[in-house]
Amino acid sequence: MFKKIIFIFPLLLSLLGCGQKLYKIEKDKHGEPLLNNKAQYSLTEKPSNEDLKKIDTSAYYVQIFEGRYYNDDEKRNPEILIFHNDGYFRKTSLLAFGRFDEHRRKNSTAYGGKYQINGSEILTERFLPASQGKTNWYIRNMTTGKIEGDKIIFTDKNSVTVFEKRKELPRLDN
Repeated sequence: MFKKIIFIFPLLLSLLGCGQKLYKIEKDKHGEPLLNNKAQYSLTEKPSNEDLKKIDTSAYYVQIFEGRYYNDDEKRNPEILIFHNDGYFRKTSLLAFGRFDEHRRKNSTAYGGKYQINGSEILTERFLPASQGKTNWYIRNMTTGKIEGDKIIFTDKNSVTVFEKRKELPRLDN
């Protein structure tokens, strides 16, 4: 029995070390999860003037539906990315646009995150809940995409998500 415990203990430590780092993020009085001193963005550089020529900070980048199957609810509520010239981006959706503006600031995990441009590649960093339910535990999420003209294409192992630059948001058709 003692030998089993000695064998299992290092095995458990190695398994725990392989997972993503978890960050405990508390919510403010308005329910917004705010980054703390332990959970800070690793992308710290502001975009250069050359970088800002590749991305339009005065436009909306609206999800378009190509690359995989989308259901009707997804099509009615496309995601929207808004890039700022200070290195932050806001992620929202058409139906949620402006709903949380009163209390949501850039240090909220629900705001969006930070971005960095390297050539035609864009890297985004966000903090996402560690589980699908309500939790105070978050993981750092880095996503790489390609800037191709007026489109940004994010590809991961399971899907492709495409955003297209627009000067106006699509209308909500009821």
